[in-house]
Amino acid sequence: MLYWNYQSVQCRDAGAIPPEPISLPYGKRSKQSPFSSKDYTTVWRAIENGYITQPSDCPPVRLIANYGFSVCSPGKVIIRRLPKHLPLRGFESDRAMFGFAEVGGDPWPNSDSGFIASWIAGSEFVKVQTGIVIFFPTDCYLYQGPLPNTSLLSQPNIDVMAGLEYPSKERVVEINGKYYGTANLNIIVKLPQGEETITLKSGDFLAWFFVLSIRGNNRLTKRVSEESELTP
Repeated sequence: MLYWNYQSVQCRDAGAIPPEPISLPYGKRSKQSPFSSKDYTTVWRAIENGYITQPSDCPPVRLIANYGFSVCSPGKVIIRRLPKHLPLRGFESDRAMFGFAEVGGDPWPNSDSGFIASWIAGSEFVKVQTGIVIFFPTDCYLYQGPLPNTSLLSQPNIDVMAGLEYPSKERVVEINGKYYGTANLNIIVKLPQGEETITLKSGDFLAWFFVLSIRGNNRLTKRVSEESELTP
């Protein structure tokens, strides 16, 4: 069981978007796809007649497009790279600068920059704040990271860092008699290269999240014995 809440009333009023079960566009099979048929004669005839195979024709690709929960931008976000490192923070009415980062867009409460995107110690990365906190079971990790198959989405492609949130004594709360770890959904994004500008609008997908079991994640299963018959 997962729970969520707004980080504050101010974040709610500023436009924070609640997480939802994710549903990416490529998660549905094309109506023109011949792969719904079990008749491979039909499939190959369609390909010979010019049908272009789509990623959505692959069941595992469709499945991952509907697995986990969405993290969406709560408003307009503008991210640019400065031509040179700025050692001190600079503020103007429509932008803020620090390090190599220049950010702008919609204002955000309790942000270092004043905007939804904020700097991370003047580095090559910025933090995009969502105003959402997730509560997850203490016997699990919470994965958050880049969307699967971003090249199949018709929105700006951002370089999102992946990470695992874990429960700690300082970030555990009790809900309905059980303990849960807490995670603020702040998404770390790498600055674009050169003069490229990243512009996100409210509702654009930022990342996704889901729970993972803590135990056994790094155990590699043994190789089958030489005597075992392998399926051709």
